Amino acid sequence: MGVLKWRERQGSRHSQSSDHIKGLIQTSRDERQTSAPEAAGNGSRELLEETLKGPKPYPNIVLPIGGGFWIDGQDQNEYEPTASSGAGSWNNKIETDDTAKAYRRYYMGREHFNFIGTDDQLGPVLLSVKSESLASQEQTRLLLRLRTGTTHELVPSTCATSAPHHMAKLLNDQLTITKLSPVLSCKASELIAAYDEHVLVSHFKFGVLYQKYGQTSEEELFSNQHTSPAFDQFLQLLGQRIQLKDHKGYRGGLDTQFGQTGDEAVYQVFKDREIIFHVSSLLPYTEHDPQQLKRKRHIGNDIVAIVFQESNTPFTPDMIASHFLHAYIIVQVIEPNTPNVRYKVSVTARDDVPFFGPTLPNPAVFRHGPELKQFLLTKLVNAENACYKAHKFAKLELRTRTSLLHSLCEELKDKTKDFLGYNGDGSGSSTSGLNTELTKSAASSSSSSECGNGTISGAGSRFIDTVRKALIARVKTQTLTNAEANNNILGGLSKKTSSCSADGSIPTFGRTLSKGSKKSSPSSPISSPDTHPVHRTSSGASRVAMSESDSSSLNSVELDGLGMAGAVDSDTGLESMSSAETPSGKPCSLCCDAQNNDSRVEGLRQDVTRLKCDKLELLRQNVSCQHEIKRLREKELVLQSELTSASKEILRLRELLKNYTTNPNASTI
Repeated sequence: MGVLKWRERQGSRHSQSSDHIKGLIQTSRDERQTSAPEAAGNGSRELLEETLKGPKPYPNIVLPIGGGFWIDGQDQNEYEPTASSGAGSWNNKIETDDTAKAYRRYYMGREHFNFIGTDDQLGPVLLSVKSESLASQEQTRLLLRLRTGTTHELVPSTCATSAPHHMAKLLNDQLTITKLSPVLSCKASELIAAYDEHVLVSHFKFGVLYQKYGQTSEEELFSNQHTSPAFDQFLQLLGQRIQLKDHKGYRGGLDTQFGQTGDEAVYQVFKDREIIFHVSSLLPYTEHDPQQLKRKRHIGNDIVAIVFQESNTPFTPDMIASHFLHAYIIVQVIEPNTPNVRYKVSVTARDDVPFFGPTLPNPAVFRHGPELKQFLLTKLVNAENACYKAHKFAKLELRTRTSLLHSLCEELKDKTKDFLGYNGDGSGSSTSGLNTELTKSAASSSSSSECGNGTISGAGSRFIDTVRKALIARVKTQTLTNAEANNNILGGLSKKTSSCSADGSIPTFGRTLSKGSKKSSPSSPISSPDTHPVHRTSSGASRVAMSESDSSSLNSVELDGLGMAGAVDSDTGLESMSSAETPSGKPCSLCCDAQNNDSRVEGLRQDVTRLKCDKLELLRQNVSCQHEIKRLREKELVLQSELTSASKEILRLRELLKNYTTNPNASTI
């Protein structure tokens, strides 16, 4: 049965009521004592009293004079109390956002790519791309996340062969972004899936009100202390009664320790969703409190409520002053306490709430049984999901989604930088071929060694950078020192040929190393494959000191083994040439002096390298501490906000108590 909208009446009365309703929507909780809710309540009471003066049968729902609500499932001309609905005449599907589950369903555990960026107009952008074959055709699945929402599309691969930002513009042509950066992190998929699924709700709380014949105000509805067997039978149909003190599941704000919200409640698990009902008659009743604030504080903060009518009596949705209640399901019992008991169902909601299923049958009359239970629970869950799209909740959702998406993109950027080994002082950038290879190899080693533990760290790459810089500085100084030493040796040999060995290996090697050093690149003196410094051992065997294989072997250094920095020196073959032994005779004084000087320089270089490693470790610890401080500050802000809200609520309750003490008959809400 379609949605029936009533036309708004004209006149001054219409404009006054509209002003009151707009005031209700825009005012905050702290402004509940304004005259707008009182005027709206008086207007609804007059409307219901006027309806009760008319002929029977009365409509289940009477829309307010000022409009603002739509109605479904009610037509006075088709009201047949003896009719019943046929089985299987409606679809009991839970209406959820399938886009929220798309990433976990199509992307996680499969090869795909994630890209992030920031648009000047639309803010953070997060794009997921995956190629797949459907019906022997290559398709590209795109999932675009913006602060305004998430879009999921499957496009032909021929249309998605360009850059990622062009693919994003296929889903949203308002994007002006010109570059998207890839996300590199082992835990990125879990973070993205958690963001997508934050909109999924698995816990629900609904209000249940009991309306007797002729009750026309919210005070009368909340003050019903005694109900009827028909109402108890209906509650038994909705769910099971539980003792709150023994309840371990979702409690929906009810007290399960001290009994301040009553002893019992109605609870139900429906399609993996926990539902608890705030039943007005099961909440505490307060003597001399016509507003029954202990009851209204729960039901008035629900989004959807059931109104059970024990007989044919009208209900209007604005008779309950609440900023949160957006939808009502009216259930009117027919022939109660008989084997032929039936229920007539009607639905009303605010105008900005979209229609939600399942569609009511015609006529909307159900027999007591599991079919009615399935219909009501499905309708309640879908009603709350639809209410989240209303203007008031949509603004809150937009603010929440914007904050979560911004935090997610920033976290993914940080994790990508850690994965690549970048740090704040720019030491992770490459300036030569060897630098680039070391950085890439370090990132690969970091990924392969720590992805299994689910963490990515940039310490390995920073360690490789330190070793690389130390090697470059060593080769430059070593070349100059050896050239000077060899020149001195050659001069000594021309004067005293009997003081040194006659094989000439030292001066010849010195000239070869000097020429090779000049041929190589200044920024990478050891990366050239044409130059292979040779270290002669005591047995006369020579070996290559540093080659491409030696450079790549640095990648196998364990990231936690920073103490190996000093051990690498013994395998580089870059020690001073004056340390080579002569085959015969005593070494000359020049050789001994050069050897002693080189040993001291080598020791100083090792100390410098060790200090650099210590410095990098301290920097890493500093960054970790900064992250922890940031997290604690955010937590402090959240706690301060909650404390401020609690203080405001306490002040409001004190003011209400003060007003009630001074004038018990005055209306405070």
